[in-house]
Amino acid sequence: MNVDHHDSSSVAWQSAVDQLDARCAHQLAAQVWEFMSSQTTSRVANRQGAVSLALLERISPRTVTVSWSDPQGCKYGEQLWRVASAKRAGLCVLTGQLIAKGEAIYRPCKTARPPMNANAMMLATALEIRLPSEETASGSAR
Repeated sequence: MNVDHHDSSSVAWQSAVDQLDARCAHQLAAQVWEFMSSQTTSRVANRQGAVSLALLERISPRTVTVSWSDPQGCKYGEQLWRVASAKRAGLCVLTGQLIAKGEAIYRPCKTARPPMNANAMMLATALEIRLPSEETASGSAR
């Protein structure tokens, strides 16, 4: 009979832990939803459908983190983007505006295995409006 008592105690304990896990998961999901809702987000149509992105955080004056999702299954929860010069003309994934070769842009950082959105770019001016750096915000940027 001691075994039955142990088994029922284990079941009760596991049930309590499961309920706590569920409550914590719901609280975490609510916090993430609130955070994402407060961030600058954009949906831009492209040839494959609508790309959804959120500007998460400015890491430095030249880097930001972006949450990226597109219909092709490319999803990056926290992708690092860096300022660069456009090597070709294209479209800004943030605004849909044309980008000329040589314009200041942000693009995904180069990695050993290039991300599926490696050719994506955002106009630096559009990003600065939505997520200004401390330098830009204080007016000390050149």
